[in-house]
Amino acid sequence: MDELLVKYVRNECSPEEAQWVVRWLQNPDNEAHLRGLMRKQWSNPSITGIETPDWQRMWHGIARQTKDLPIEAEPPLYHTIGRQVLRIAIWVGCLIALGLGIRFLRQTQLPADVIYQSGSEQAMRAELADRSTVLLNKNASVRVSADWSGPNRNIWVDGEAVIEVSPQPIGFRLQIHVGDHVVIEAQKARIYVNNRDKKVEVLVEEGQANFLVYYSRLLGDTKKYTLQPGDMVEYDERSTQLIRRHVNPTPYTGWASEVNTRTLPGNN
Repeated sequence: MDELLVKYVRNECSPEEAQWVVRWLQNPDNEAHLRGLMRKQWSNPSITGIETPDWQRMWHGIARQTKDLPIEAEPPLYHTIGRQVLRIAIWVGCLIALGLGIRFLRQTQLPADVIYQSGSEQAMRAELADRSTVLLNKNASVRVSADWSGPNRNIWVDGEAVIEVSPQPIGFRLQIHVGDHVVIEAQKARIYVNNRDKKVEVLVEEGQANFLVYYSRLLGDTKKYTLQPGDMVEYDERSTQLIRRHVNPTPYTGWASEVNTRTLPGNN
């Protein structure tokens, strides 16, 4: 190869050979070889002669002929990081939009929520799709979510009720929404709730339940209390005052044993 380079410098190459040399020099992997020849010439000036071409001059000449462009400066680090953050933000935004779109389409295909309302003179009993039971005292209601497939099964209670939560599958739970900021979570329990005039009462008669207060859902300001049998929580949504105490459940749930009205099917 060195002999061919010497011929090229002396203009002794055929057009095909000259084209081959130019292509060879355009390959960045061959630059090291040519630079080695230049270093050898510089370190041994005595060998300079007709048999030894000026490699440095040849390199610059080839660079001009092949129209090498200057190496672009790398962008500042903060520009690179900024672009990466922007790409990630775009991807996250697309995923969120896709999830919301799927959820919206799914909800539009679901039937409407089911609402059970007791009368002013009669309590009632409603059975849910998971075999849980809601006993409504007079002038009470429960709204049952039409979406009963996910791990969180949701109902909303207004008034006085006793909820008998049937055993839930692993990872599933019944969420009982009471008032605007209170949610009760249970997997197997018998729970008394009373929600009237922004005042909430929750009492666990059997099993175990979690009492959650969402002071601010956007900021994630939440408090959680675990309730055992006999534990009662009274919460005033106006003053945010919360009182916990241990009581005898019978005076609160005694009416539920007397419910002897027609049973309404849940949403299947």
